[in-house]
Amino acid sequence: MNIPFHRPIIPRSLDELYEDSIRDGWITTGPITKRFESKLEEIFESDNVIAVNSCTAALHIALASKNFKPNDKFIVPTYTFVASVEVGEYLGMHPVLIDSQRNGYNIDLNQVEDVLKKDNKIKAIIPVHFAGKTVQMDLIFDLANKYNLFVLEDAAHAFESKSKIGKVGNTNHAAAFSFYANKNITTGGEGGALSTNDSFLADKMRKLSLHGMSKDGYKRFQSNGKWAYDVSDLGYKYNMTDISASFGLWQLRYFNNWLSRRIEIVNDYNTGFIGIEGVICPTKKVSTDNAWHLYIIRIIPGLWKISRNELINKINQKGIGTSVHYIPIHMHSYYKKKYGFKPDSFPHSKTLSETVISLPLYPALKDKEVSYIAKTILGLWEEYKV
Repeated sequence: MNIPFHRPIIPRSLDELYEDSIRDGWITTGPITKRFESKLEEIFESDNVIAVNSCTAALHIALASKNFKPNDKFIVPTYTFVASVEVGEYLGMHPVLIDSQRNGYNIDLNQVEDVLKKDNKIKAIIPVHFAGKTVQMDLIFDLANKYNLFVLEDAAHAFESKSKIGKVGNTNHAAAFSFYANKNITTGGEGGALSTNDSFLADKMRKLSLHGMSKDGYKRFQSNGKWAYDVSDLGYKYNMTDISASFGLWQLRYFNNWLSRRIEIVNDYNTGFIGIEGVICPTKKVSTDNAWHLYIIRIIPGLWKISRNELINKINQKGIGTSVHYIPIHMHSYYKKKYGFKPDSFPHSKTLSETVISLPLYPALKDKEVSYIAKTILGLWEEYKV
């Protein structure tokens, strides 16, 4: 059997995706992008959504919109994808890395206020909703109010996740989403969006997404459009196209069913791994408030005769694609060289990176494939347990 780590769902006919855009003769940012944004506003329960070409772009322009100064600092977990951190580096800001929770993957909030008390140059915090499980946003906003911080949620994994205070994306600060190829929905391989209830901030971020211009091409080039425009800010080329938005709108038709399927697979994995003492599953209680972007197991090294990397190779040899989320920021050469981080600077994140395995989790995964994956892990446990 050959089971890839991810398998996207695409329509049988591309006409189903692009008919409106091609028929209307407008394929870049235009009415279909606006329709996609309006649909996302409904889903996020948000006043404003700006569709862009990646989550990295979304994170970047959100920070850029706040006019932070070089050498200002922002808090971010070390256990994240590099985009969460590099967007601050683009602006000359410096990351203040925080370790993971002892018994989880999200940022350890117990450490955050200790850092804030000691450093008044910290202007923002980027909580990452790892694998779809939300950070305790009520506590984040309490700290933001106390220390005057901008909160930029990295919601790349959290499409339709909910925290105690509501939908991810319903925020007076900003939340950035990803529509990359392997995310819960995709806009054809690349894409992202920003969500905020702050209309002034939304206007600034929209301008920054397209060269700092007061009008996009659709408003300038239509027969009833006005050609004149102004550039009020130093902007970027981050806009989403109508072609991409068409793909996203098609995917949104099926999203609720796809999320239900993800939860079914999570439950099947949890059942299949019962009795494997050397594996820690994500959770015993499967919450519908979690987007379930990833299913990650942790191995207990002392209970296996082989290492985590050797186990990954064994799983791959059985025809199953896997991944590792993530190598922590402080263990990458660029950040080690620039900031002097050591591997043990953030011990919990280091341990996670050395023990986790991400298994396939997507709605196109068939029941027989889920069963095969669970039985393969069980078989390897029986063969290599201490």
